[in-house]
Amino acid sequence: MSLPQRHCWILQGDFDWLNQQAQNFYQSVPSSTRFWVSDHIAPDEAIPVKKAHQHLGQECDLLIFQVTTEFDADAFGALIGCVKAGGTVLVLLNTALQPTHWLKRFLNIATAFPAIQSFNQQQSLPDLVLPGTENSLSPVIPTEEQSKAIASVMKVVSGHRRRPLVLTADRGRGKSALLGMAAAELLKSGKQHILVTAPSPANIQTLLLHAHQQLAESKLGKTSVQWHDAIVEFMAPDAILQSQPATDLLIVDEAAAIPANMLEQYLLNYSRLVFSSTIHGYEGTGRGFALRFYKTLDRLAPGWRACALERPVRWAENDIVEQFSFAALLLDAEPVDGEVISAAEQNELIFETLEQQQLLSNERLLRQVFGLMALAHYRTRPADLQMLLDHPDMRVSVLRYQGNVVATLWTIDEPALDSELAQQVYDGIRRLKGHLLPQSLLVHAGIEDAAQYHYQRISRIAVHPDCQQRGWGQLLLQQYFSTTGNADVVGVSFALSVELLNFWSKAGFKIVRIGHHSDEVSGSLSVMMLKAINADGEKLVKRAQQTLAQQWFFLLGRQWHELDATVVIHISQSLNYDESSKIDYQQQVRSFAYQQRPFESSEWALWQWLRFSVISQSFEQLTEVQQHLLIMLVLQGRRWDTVAKELNLTGRKQILAELRQAIKQILTSETH
Repeated sequence: MSLPQRHCWILQGDFDWLNQQAQNFYQSVPSSTRFWVSDHIAPDEAIPVKKAHQHLGQECDLLIFQVTTEFDADAFGALIGCVKAGGTVLVLLNTALQPTHWLKRFLNIATAFPAIQSFNQQQSLPDLVLPGTENSLSPVIPTEEQSKAIASVMKVVSGHRRRPLVLTADRGRGKSALLGMAAAELLKSGKQHILVTAPSPANIQTLLLHAHQQLAESKLGKTSVQWHDAIVEFMAPDAILQSQPATDLLIVDEAAAIPANMLEQYLLNYSRLVFSSTIHGYEGTGRGFALRFYKTLDRLAPGWRACALERPVRWAENDIVEQFSFAALLLDAEPVDGEVISAAEQNELIFETLEQQQLLSNERLLRQVFGLMALAHYRTRPADLQMLLDHPDMRVSVLRYQGNVVATLWTIDEPALDSELAQQVYDGIRRLKGHLLPQSLLVHAGIEDAAQYHYQRISRIAVHPDCQQRGWGQLLLQQYFSTTGNADVVGVSFALSVELLNFWSKAGFKIVRIGHHSDEVSGSLSVMMLKAINADGEKLVKRAQQTLAQQWFFLLGRQWHELDATVVIHISQSLNYDESSKIDYQQQVRSFAYQQRPFESSEWALWQWLRFSVISQSFEQLTEVQQHLLIMLVLQGRRWDTVAKELNLTGRKQILAELRQAIKQILTSETH
């Protein structure tokens, strides 16, 4: 029996009319089968668009996607996959919306699909026809294709060691459901512990639900399913590497969104693994994952097996709504075929800066640019397409061979900030959307005049996989450097690795900052590098490097003690140590005490200052708790939870308040 088609209507009108339509449609269907998502101050029934991702893995018959001020492409891409066969997607677009490039393209794509119906306020709307609802809590019977995949998962556990399974599918193929059913079967067979990881707990809710449905009397939690003494549980990607818990099977869901170096560590640490990935989806492209990861599997686990799910189970084959979403969000965009560019030589490449209008008017060019970036970067999402087409300061540079894109560079202009705003950023009072480079230098490096400079930030760079290791990435950068206009500095921020440090160093970039916290998915710290374009930029980069150099060995023991030794050697040898250069740490101390400057950004300055203040008369006037707090946290660098416990403080918030108060007292006393 074939599944019915899904439907999509696009309604355009004023806010009141759209809101009334949303109310009417929403009230006409059972509560268990509807989602209403709004970017406006949502009515009680609606979900704020920022919380849309919390509904991943759930299913509905009706999705109302109301856009009042700004279309959130990521939320749309996430939720459109929740709509079941026969269901309807209603996209409500306020006529007061700014007609952005992205929105114009979205509507143009819709016209190419006659089954995607559009209505305006003057037209009468047809009746909504939805499929009959089923009890979603009854156990699901797997399809023939799913059953074969479940058997393959079971074989990973029962068969020879080190023969991992790679499961791939587009959305709606029942991948997560079958993983949940397989986990349940493993527990029934006597296995005690199935470990699941993914970029977010939201990614595995369907898996947990289907495991729960197959296990009578099991308990479903937010991140686990408990069945008697056995458990299926979630753990964050970096936490697994840190604690390396024993398990009967490790399932890595949405593996394309987890960095390759982490997947390699899983292969080295665990002998029974299943990697699953969405090939085309808002989560990021799985094709790039396949190209890179399959080579790693061939090297580390040559007995690995692949399993691909083709037939959708949540909607019909050749589903129009799926085709529309792929086209509108460029989920299936791919770079030019490697054979077309195989004969390219470096001297035949043409450098070009593309205008957004060029990309908008040339779908083939847009698909090549976006497809190449999606292939190279594991976190490329529909929001990146929006940024590419609409960000006023976005610039796209490419290398082309016979008109085909073989490499691309995305940069964002970050001009100077006014002094008042810059001071608020420095003090931790304001956080700006964008302006990553000057903000980072103000907040983290403590360079007070960092906002006076004009930056260009490299957002993404990609070279066609069939053209790598030929120096084309370096060529693209060199060509770009000659077109930066009035920028003082070009900067880039990325997840720390020796390979990337070498690449950017070769292009003339200098390390100026290392992040304080590891990314929860990659487990890596971020690193920021700058390259001067003119004499003013040269002074800034030199000062930023010297700032990091002076703090480097102190913070290495406080904040970066888990850095790989190879990385430590690389950074230590690349820094420019100038003992005559002195940083004014007093301003950072005052900003921390009297404003909201972060502790991690001020730790070195506070340590420098307290070395002298601890022997002053002002220090002796503090309470015993204040004195101990300063010594334990600032001079000794003890853990926050240890400090809180020993001094009977409730936690970080109270510690910071007490710390600021103590420093204020010393500063006030010193000025009198």
